[in-house]
Amino acid sequence: MKRRDIQVICLQETSGKGAKVREIGEGVKRFHIGEDTKRNGVAIAVAEPSKDSVSTINRISSRIISVRIDTKEGYYATLSVYANQADWPVYQKDEFYLCLDEAIRSVPEGHYLTIAGDLNGHIGNERREAHGGRGVGVRNEERERVLALAIAHDMAVCSAFFAERKSQKVSYSSEGKETEIDHVLVKRSSPKTVKDILAPQHKSLLADIAIDLPK
Repeated sequence: MKRRDIQVICLQETSGKGAKVREIGEGVKRFHIGEDTKRNGVAIAVAEPSKDSVSTINRISSRIISVRIDTKEGYYATLSVYANQADWPVYQKDEFYLCLDEAIRSVPEGHYLTIAGDLNGHIGNERREAHGGRGVGVRNEERERVLALAIAHDMAVCSAFFAERKSQKVSYSSEGKETEIDHVLVKRSSPKTVKDILAPQHKSLLADIAIDLPK
């Protein structure tokens, strides 16, 4: 994080049971939640100086965690999320999105908000309110869940609006099939804060966000 000047990382498929806070070196603090030792937890890592401004940690479930960072300029809330796989029971996927919806609604109006993680939704390239028409591949059923959530909260899927190069969107490629399942969402009222977004294959999705926090 220090080498690439990254302040916040949202992590999925983390291992470890229970709620934990740990210093992991180079001035980075990691906030984690998980139900068991398998890799199905989520975490948020915050680097200094921002780590000292984390005021609220909300561990909604083993698949959703949020932190709020208080600054002199305003408040920044970020959620790290890990959606259920497409072949999981519908009731479990419904439960995940219900929890995520409630977590978003709990963020006070005026906070800068980002949602980042593996949403398992192939959003395709059809333009919608939350979709700028620049997606990749064929959409799947989970795509409707992602877009419905974004539209309900007036948010935008960053790569579908701001990324033009295909390399910026493909997060996994196998046997000739390219997919885009990792996403970063921001409020549609603040699109200019997203300067770039890049998805190096099999690596972390990176978003360059210059936040103009509300006072």
